[in-house]
Order: sequence, then C-alpha cells, then structure tokens
Amino acid sequence: MGATLILTAVLALVTFLLVRSGELKVWHVVLTGVLGVYLDRIGWADPVVYAVTWIVQGLTHTT
Repeated sequence: MGATLILTAVLALVTFLLVRSGELKVWHVVLTGVLGVYLDRIGWADPVVYAVTWIVQGLTHTT
C-alpha cells in the first residue's frame, strides 16, 4: 500500500510538471485518464496492476 501511494504521488507530480511546462496538453491527460477508467471497467486493469506490482517488488527486493 505504501509503494502504491508513493508511485501515485510521483506520477501525479510528473504529470503536473509536464502539463505546466507545456510538453503535455491537458487533453492528453484527460484522454489517458478516460483510457484508465475504461480499462478498469472492462477488467483489463488487473493484469496491468499485477505487472507493475511485480516490477516494483523486483526493483525494491533487498535480499
């Protein structure tokens, strides 16, 4: 849960900075958000969440 919160905050900050700098238009952010909601509603978000969790756990594995 903690890594998810941190990752969400970092992605939100990067998105904000890209929109502010003009490299990313607001409609790009809205379109990406709509795509995320659509993927969640049709059930395709679960494999993406599992893959990201696996990658994050693999990168932060300390043993």
